[in-house]
Amino acid sequence: MAKYTFNVYIDESGDEGFSIKDGKWVSSRWFIIGALITHKASDLPISKTVDAIKLKFNWKNNKPLHFIDFSHEKRSFIINSLTSNSGFRVCYVAFDKQKIPEDSFLRKKRYLYNYCTRYLLERISWMVDDLQGEAHLIFENRSSTSYSELNEYITETLSKGKSQIRQGVFKTWKNLGKSQSKNLQLADAVVSSLYKALEPNQYGLTEDSYIEALRPFIYNSNGNYHAYGLKVFPNSFRDLQNEHRWIRMFTKEKSVL
Repeated sequence: MAKYTFNVYIDESGDEGFSIKDGKWVSSRWFIIGALITHKASDLPISKTVDAIKLKFNWKNNKPLHFIDFSHEKRSFIINSLTSNSGFRVCYVAFDKQKIPEDSFLRKKRYLYNYCTRYLLERISWMVDDLQGEAHLIFENRSSTSYSELNEYITETLSKGKSQIRQGVFKTWKNLGKSQSKNLQLADAVVSSLYKALEPNQYGLTEDSYIEALRPFIYNSNGNYHAYGLKVFPNSFRDLQNEHRWIRMFTKEKSVL
């Protein structure tokens, strides 16, 4: 019998496209999938963070929070409100799509999402299993995702020994809309925080304050983030430091800057 039970709220940021117009890349450069992982006992208290945020924002409608739509000040408030809680962790898998070869299978429809999900579930299963726990998966409902195909893909990779997802950790999974789950709204904020740190805006700028605030909650093993809760493809952290100085806070390597 499992010692602990966790709920895993999974969302994504960025698109899965590879569009180029007039010689310019117009799709998002990064595709990110991530999770807010709550202990069963902390699940409800954390969800009430959304109520407090809406009260502060004088939010009078029932629409879910969408992190990207807010100003920097309000995004900071959302992240600070979340990190005032305990009893949760976050985990990410990010892919630089511009570095995916044109003939790669990852450019096929839904392959990138499924591939990144597999790596995310691997890492979450390690964390939960090491804590003698079990977990329930809650995916953000996407019309473009075939969850039967995802289930088939994960099952096949497990059966062929191609995945490091630990057996018996995940007990159930379902997909919900953000309006049905407050913690999915917080997962949106978590995943968008990394997206804002990696994806340049129209002025070529990124924002790393959100991911810095979340750092204490990112799954790691003795300070190793890259192999665990902050998995970035295909770059090493050392390569990424040339473009993103904030990466240094997640690496034990001596800075190359």
